[in-house]
Amino acid sequence: MSKKQQERGPRRARRRGTDASPPALRRPVGSYGDKSQRVIYVATEGSRTEPAYLDLLNKALGGGDEEKGIAAFYLEYCHPGHPNGLRPSEVVQQVRAKAGPGEEMWALFDRDAKDSRDADIRKAFKIARESGVQVALSHPSFELWLLLHFKQWSSQENGDDTKVKDQLRRHPDAKGFQDYDKASGRRGKGLGGPRGQSLLVEQRPRDAIRNARKLVDSCSHGDCSAKQADHARELKPASERRQAAALSVEEYARQSGHAAGCDPLKRDPSSDVWRLLAALGIETRAKQ
Repeated sequence: MSKKQQERGPRRARRRGTDASPPALRRPVGSYGDKSQRVIYVATEGSRTEPAYLDLLNKALGGGDEEKGIAAFYLEYCHPGHPNGLRPSEVVQQVRAKAGPGEEMWALFDRDAKDSRDADIRKAFKIARESGVQVALSHPSFELWLLLHFKQWSSQENGDDTKVKDQLRRHPDAKGFQDYDKASGRRGKGLGGPRGQSLLVEQRPRDAIRNARKLVDSCSHGDCSAKQADHARELKPASERRQAAALSVEEYARQSGHAAGCDPLKRDPSSDVWRLLAALGIETRAKQ
């Protein structure tokens, strides 16, 4: 191995179902894949798009950015070992099994249109709350988070993401998404090439955060506010950063900006993936 390769640190193996990500969009402070820096364990329901998105964040922003106040981080993807993904409660169990005591843990899963999942989603939230796992629920699907990079979306779809995907394919700034989820193989739902680049260029991560926060503020419950999540989030030095276990229902809900009585299954539409970016310091408090 050359000296230059040693300085770059270990290369991560390309995961099945993902495309190669675009090159970093800024000069890194740390090294991609350097686990001596902040490590966050993440399990996802999907086995293609979500892991590909985590790769994008790691490669483009994981090294940190001094000018933007982003400390180096590494998102450790907890591979489900199943090509068809996991149920929500299994996602939570997966990250619990992979992470060690006191590690930061996140579980990403969707509402989808399958009513049979409702009980399991509630089970997943209960296990997560009692175990110190942060949940990023997308209603109807993760594709809503991708779409929010390009436009706001406020239409309630009751778990059906057909229109969301259609809008993503049609948006003129969503380069490479014209055949998203239509082509076979890795190209179908991968985020490599133009797709990944269009998600990360200019101010689009900030736009996605701002649009997602607005959805919290407009939640049909009426008492939800993204500012509650700001107040509940306290970023600490890496040596002190821990996930609190067994939070009360009120405390756990406040971390997402939603009221304690707000049913996650009725947060239509919404995507809490913005909270993961905020926790990483990526536009911690987006301007409204």
